[in-house]
Amino acid sequence: SEKHSVHHLGGGVVHNGGRPAGLLPDSQPGKMVDNTPWFLLHPQDRITGSNHDMVDELVRSGALMKEECISALKSVDRRHFWPAEAARFAYADTPLRSGRLHLSAPHIYAKALESLLPLSPGMSFLNVGSGTGYFNSVVSELIGPLATNHGVELWPETVAHARQRCCALNKGSIEFTVGN
Repeated sequence: SEKHSVHHLGGGVVHNGGRPAGLLPDSQPGKMVDNTPWFLLHPQDRITGSNHDMVDELVRSGALMKEECISALKSVDRRHFWPAEAARFAYADTPLRSGRLHLSAPHIYAKALESLLPLSPGMSFLNVGSGTGYFNSVVSELIGPLATNHGVELWPETVAHARQRCCALNKGSIEFTVGN
């Protein structure tokens, strides 16, 4: 079993916006101390250059197979939901975290989306732990703008981010609520 550590720069690397892993301001390796973007890069990770490339890589790897899911993921650019200062990593098949914002790895979203099938226009969707709003937006491609599509998230600033990002994509019908 492959191990990943913030201390082993040849294996897994926790990238923290430019500082080498283990050299955080409070000298506690692996601890998130501010809103600096963090993500774990594994040796096999491939950082692709576009959302379409990311989805094509998911198909190639076998993580994504259903045509309607391929189309939905290609229609919603993952980078739109991530802070600009770390946007170049938005297409890596790895989880991302920046402060209270998080995105699961793209292959996780692919598997989750396919497990929800069949989805059709008008169906309802509730996403508890909705984060950036990315997954609600992807699901909206399958259930349409007239469906009930609701996200619940703990942090008000994360809900504000999700609302803003979805509205910018004309997905204002997706509702987000602060809750637990």
